[in-house]
Amino acid sequence: MNGTITMQTIIFAFSCVLGAGLGVLYDVFRIIRMVINSKSIGIFIEDVIYFILSGVITFVFVLKINSGESRFYILAGEGIGWIAYHLTLGNAIYNYSGKIAKK
Repeated sequence: MNGTITMQTIIFAFSCVLGAGLGVLYDVFRIIRMVINSKSIGIFIEDVIYFILSGVITFVFVLKINSGESRFYILAGEGIGWIAYHLTLGNAIYNYSGKIAKK
C-alpha cells in the first residue's frame, strides 16, 4: 500500500474494525465458557485457541492490507477497537447472555 497519511489513516480505521471483530470472537469464547462452566485447564485451552486465531487473523490482515509491513498503528488500532467494543457493546452482550444462560 501507499505510505501516505491518508492510506495510513484508512489502514488504522480498518484495524480498529478488526479489533472490534476480534472482540466479538472473544465474546463467543466467553459465552461458551459461561454455558459449559469451564475449569481452569479449559479456560487456558480456550484462551490459547483465541490467541492463535487472533494472531493468524492479524498476520493475514497485515499481509493483505499493508504488504506484510507490520506497523505499531495497526496493532494500536486493533487494541483500541477491541477495548471500545468490550467497554460498550461487549458488556451489554455478555450481560444479556449471562441472563439467558442462567435460565
